[in-house]
Amino acid sequence: MKHWIYILLLTIISCNNQQQKVSSSDTLASAKPSFLTDVQNQSNNEICWTGTLNGKTPVFLHYKLDSNLIIGEITYLNTKDKLPIKLLGTIEDDKSYRLLEFEKSGNITGIITGLPTDKIFSGSWFSPKTRKELVLNLVKKDTVINSNTKDTQLQDIFGHYHYQYSEAGYQGDFEITKLPNSKASFGITSVTGEPARNIAQIENDTIALNTTQFIYKMPNTDSCEFSVKFYKGFVYIRYTKGFCDGQFGMNATIDGIFLKTE
Repeated sequence: MKHWIYILLLTIISCNNQQQKVSSSDTLASAKPSFLTDVQNQSNNEICWTGTLNGKTPVFLHYKLDSNLIIGEITYLNTKDKLPIKLLGTIEDDKSYRLLEFEKSGNITGIITGLPTDKIFSGSWFSPKTRKELVLNLVKKDTVINSNTKDTQLQDIFGHYHYQYSEAGYQGDFEITKLPNSKASFGITSVTGEPARNIAQIENDTIALNTTQFIYKMPNTDSCEFSVKFYKGFVYIRYTKGFCDGQFGMNATIDGIFLKTE
């Protein structure tokens, strides 16, 4: 318990004071709260916030930006172990943020929405399971910490990816398999929430694959096209020519963030 408290305090202090120096490499190794944070090499990649949920629960949040993608973590400071939770999301067309809390299974436990300013992030937190919504109020820290994430390698992208907004909500699966001669096979299946469970599906198809991203046009369509970009531990699928009208069941979609689970 004391060890985790020490880890969290060291991370927050790193956000408050960019000039702080740590001489022991052993201390640095033990002070990393997750795969994302590296306090040894400071740079202006990652943004830190602290504040409360519903005016009661203290939280610490940090992330980096990659175009319209947001990659980070959130820690609830009142929990026993204070373990960071993976936070992935997007910047919407109106510049607001939509952040998803991911369990390792791909289940989404919380949705954070809001429009951050230079110093304040006011928004809401919503549970897909309980349908409970809480007010989120955060204050930006003066400095940032360096992200230790590395670009994913081609050999690491193959496997199964998943997301779900609770058992009753939207769910999706993405599978990609390596084939000889720089090729791969992939497929996507997503369904809407209960009770309808309308389906969006891309049946297994073979593609040429030499990098960690590709663009796919659905056969026998004029404009159903989407990009697939792999990151360390997840894949981001995004339409390139607008929603694929008429190709899937009502409200069903294949775009979004899928967490790697296998």
